Amino acid sequence: MRAVARIREEVGGYPRFVKFLMVLIGVGVICALARFVFGLGALTNLNDTYPWGLWVAFDVVTSVPLAAGAFIVGAIVHCFNIKKLEPLVRPTIVTGFLGYSLVCVGLLLDLGQPQRAWHVFIYPNLRSPMLEVSMCIMSYTAVVFLEFLSPVCEKFGYRVPLRLLRHMQLPLVVLAAAIATLHQSSIGTFFLIAVDKLHNLWYTPVLPLLFWISAVFTGLSIVIVEAIMVHRHLGQPDETELLATLARIIPWLLAIYLVLKVYSLIFLSQRPLFDRPVLTVLFLVEIGIGVIAPLIMFLQRRIRTDGRLQLRAAGLIVFGLALNRFNVSIFGMVQRNQHVYYPTVPESLVTIGIISADVFFFFLIARYFPIFEHHPEAADYRIPDRFRRITEYPVPEKTGRRV
Repeated sequence: MRAVARIREEVGGYPRFVKFLMVLIGVGVICALARFVFGLGALTNLNDTYPWGLWVAFDVVTSVPLAAGAFIVGAIVHCFNIKKLEPLVRPTIVTGFLGYSLVCVGLLLDLGQPQRAWHVFIYPNLRSPMLEVSMCIMSYTAVVFLEFLSPVCEKFGYRVPLRLLRHMQLPLVVLAAAIATLHQSSIGTFFLIAVDKLHNLWYTPVLPLLFWISAVFTGLSIVIVEAIMVHRHLGQPDETELLATLARIIPWLLAIYLVLKVYSLIFLSQRPLFDRPVLTVLFLVEIGIGVIAPLIMFLQRRIRTDGRLQLRAAGLIVFGLALNRFNVSIFGMVQRNQHVYYPTVPESLVTIGIISADVFFFFLIARYFPIFEHHPEAADYRIPDRFRRITEYPVPEKTGRRV
């Protein structure tokens, strides 16, 4: 009873927005359980024409690049030794871990027989790009989980595992970057099989490369959005100066993406491009608002040093990426005079619940674990004093070795 009372008291201290997220998560869980009881046909608008819908288009195809900031920032800090960006690493790792965990949830919901998901290990289809995607997503989730364990060990004072994880840090970062690069591009490879179905505005042989580049600059944009939001709503330090470094990298990536896109449209297209007005408008909005506008914005010094304007530019990139993934996976697949897919209310509630769970668990981790500590070696964690010594490595005067 005391434990229950303590939990009620703790939950009662949460902001109203967090309590609202808990309600949305509960509704999403109920709809997800109903999906397993009644099946996909009863709760979704999926059919033989549209075998995938919102759960794949957003929960997987869109969420995977949105969680790409973890491997990008980790590689920048640890592989290229840009230590001034160290304060951004842990929050992005948490975001990546939560994002990929919820991607796995979306995949299990969408599978016709989710209880047979383990069959991919014993009955692999070696000719399918989805095999590589599934293997890499599971592997990357495991790697990001190992990276996330460091603040967990610091919180509870697990000294030996913490030292082991610190020795594994660089190999884990390299492994995460390699795995993420493979599956970010392989998702684009998967859509190359839709030769006669995906509209030529998006179908191109360089689609895997476009998917990877867009994941990189979107991952950096998510880092900007996240850092600014936690500064505003969680009282963390203002990281505008650090984010300016990312803001100088993003326009180069946007420019490369735009050049590749224009090149593919001019030189690699074999069919008419602007023969369907609705798709043309979607394409122009995607490129104009999601690529060209933030490219122009990030090229301006004033915007790179203003957190409010950084948030707007990064938000446009996130919007453009989401629209691009929906264009490729749903809108660009619609044929002439074909019934248009739209998600049902339960489908939408499940996706809203997954998004809410991502934000809610990030709030919990940020509240109870040291993920915003800028200098771990300073032993300034919000953990008991008796555990602070685990982050300190005194050097004896005689031996000069760590103890």
